[in-house]
Amino acid sequence: MPALLRIIAALIVLGGITLVGYWQYTANQQVRTIAELKELKSQLEAQVAARQAMIQRLSRSRRLAHVRIGEQPTNGDGTIASTTLEFIELDDGGAEIDRQTFTVPGDVLFVDAWTVKFDPERVAEGDPLMGKTLVLLRRIYSDRLPPTEGFLIDTPGAIPPGYAAGEAGMFEKKVWEGFWSMASDAEVAAAMGVRVAQGEAVYKPVRTGQTYELVADAVGGISLTPLAARGEPEQTVNAG
Repeated sequence: MPALLRIIAALIVLGGITLVGYWQYTANQQVRTIAELKELKSQLEAQVAARQAMIQRLSRSRRLAHVRIGEQPTNGDGTIASTTLEFIELDDGGAEIDRQTFTVPGDVLFVDAWTVKFDPERVAEGDPLMGKTLVLLRRIYSDRLPPTEGFLIDTPGAIPPGYAAGEAGMFEKKVWEGFWSMASDAEVAAAMGVRVAQGEAVYKPVRTGQTYELVADAVGGISLTPLAARGEPEQTVNAG
């Protein structure tokens, strides 16, 4: 009988040890599982944040200039003879960097530019050199003034006033110097990481007192939008 009791006692002790060990194992497993879930949640949040940042980069636009429409004297028949305007170039922060006044015949204003567009993946990644469409503002003219007789805005091959003479500025200068080669030769464009290089023009009839905003999309082209209607942008005709 004592031997049986000892055996029973030993079994009870062994069972207790086993239960304690199992409880500790389960508790440790729960701790590991919770830690793994936290890590997975952190990774998912980081991926979502990165994706949102990419979407923002792809969908963003930046202001290039404000266009303020001034006097518009009329002809004897009541039609608009000419339009005087202020063209105010802006940097990426929206600060004024240059201001010019032009007078063109008629009331249909054209703004043309050279645009260089990069692979959307470069834009989405926020590439420091290829993370946005590059724009060189070229000329102001009208439906009564041929483009070849239009007023120059920026100088081809020069660094536009919105860019510092650092790495980005030097890269852009190289882009403009080789613009037509990239526009006409796919291999040259690919070597520079360029998706599209082309001339574009936006135009529309304008009236005294109006102010327009010239903007560039990160992966698209340029558009001219009335500031008073930014919530409901007017359609811009693009001749590019």
